[in-house]
Amino acid sequence: MNRYIFVFIVLILISNSLLSDEPEQTCDPFGLSGAVNRHEDFQYELPGGLVFTLEFIDYGPEGWAIRIFDPAFPGDNYCAVVTPPYRGINALQLYAWHFFNEDGTGPNDGSVNAPGEERRFYFVTDQASYDAAFESLSAMLWPESSEAQEAAAVLHDGIHRARGILTITELVTGDSVHIDRMEFNVELFIPELE
Repeated sequence: MNRYIFVFIVLILISNSLLSDEPEQTCDPFGLSGAVNRHEDFQYELPGGLVFTLEFIDYGPEGWAIRIFDPAFPGDNYCAVVTPPYRGINALQLYAWHFFNEDGTGPNDGSVNAPGEERRFYFVTDQASYDAAFESLSAMLWPESSEAQEAAAVLHDGIHRARGILTITELVTGDSVHIDRMEFNVELFIPELE
């Protein structure tokens, strides 16, 4: 895409987002609870057709990845494109080592910089928002120029996103490499579900 066309589109989107008076998300959360054992996935169909899932990760350190997706596009993760940090570990990955100290001999005492039992994340709620977030995030992470990176960041910041919180209520770890069982509660703040 021509750089000038990209900047023009970004300016239009920015002006539209400045004109829209989107309220802060103050809706009641949609709640769900569940449990997973090692090697299991968890899926829950949300009102409106999206799917919340904890997808088991069986390569490297085992754990789960939080995902929300549209069944028509099962490969897309509506959380990953709007939950920072975009490089490295963030709230979307749940690994056993997050809960152990640096030696792997006891609970995380702060010696390991990793998310804890409460995981706060964001997600988009439709494919058009996913596509826009994916494209702008790609331009932010692998920019053609600093101007393009800045324009992409402004566009990305203007994308409407909902938020969620996964809270681990029980965790049974075999060691610092795998989790045997996990129970959790999820709250999703999606204004469209009211």
